[in-house]
Amino acid sequence: MNDNEKQFKDFVSNIKLDDTPDTNHRDMLERNLLCAMAKQSRQIKIRRFIMKSQITKFAAAAVIAIVVLGGITFWPGGGSDNGQWWLGPPAAWGQEILASLDTFKAVTCHEQTVFVMSDGSEHTSLTWNILYVSRDSYRRDIYDDDFLREIQWYVPDGGGTLHHSIRYDTKSYFTHSGEGSFGNYDPVERMRSCVSRLDSADRLLGEEVIDGYNCVGFEISADNSEDRVDCIWFDTETKLPVRIEIRGLSVTDQPDKTLTIIQDQFDYNPGLSADTFIPQTPEGFIHAHPDEIKAATEK
Repeated sequence: MNDNEKQFKDFVSNIKLDDTPDTNHRDMLERNLLCAMAKQSRQIKIRRFIMKSQITKFAAAAVIAIVVLGGITFWPGGGSDNGQWWLGPPAAWGQEILASLDTFKAVTCHEQTVFVMSDGSEHTSLTWNILYVSRDSYRRDIYDDDFLREIQWYVPDGGGTLHHSIRYDTKSYFTHSGEGSFGNYDPVERMRSCVSRLDSADRLLGEEVIDGYNCVGFEISADNSEDRVDCIWFDTETKLPVRIEIRGLSVTDQPDKTLTIIQDQFDYNPGLSADTFIPQTPEGFIHAHPDEIKAATEK
């Protein structure tokens, strides 16, 4: 046994775990172990050593279980030394991301809905949104294809939030007040939620290019749903979110479908004008809720 093989065996033999690993992730683990413990020229030889040794087979399986069952808290070869920060503990770099999000005065992004059918086919909705988010206000521009149908503002109103909406299709507007903040609609809060749960991420999605950025992704199961999964991809250079997918959302009265909400095209320094979050109503628009207009039309 040469020095490299002895080092590898000593490494994996010290790993302890009682649970049985998820065999679906074995191949992915082997690739990571090979990258961590050997140079490119020695990968084939070490791979053969892994598969021949009973103790290293079990230890390799143990590492898989640590990753799959215990969350992505350690990956061989990870850390800042080789530039792959996402392979290190999320508790370290996750705090950097949260701190960065606190520095932005406003963020914009694109939002799209995709219908997923029971056979796995996907149909993208023709309705899409542009979101504008400041530290205390929120705006959603809703488009039907290329037509701007509606603009919604959520702005502070005492201890609650004022919702102001204008409809270009019906030339109307309406307002109402609600309790609490607009956090449920805030993509930045969704980022925070995903980042705070990265310690329990189920799967590392790997690296890919999104919107021209080199990214790395994570898959996180939602705590309150068996089917919902949140996926988030980070720019490997800036560590900022580039794409968020919320998968497995149920569709009311259509159990054969699910929804995927996609947020991308993030701009963290959009340079928005001062009136971006000030509700504005065009002249001649009537004050009425769309439901009221619909009911009057049907009569």
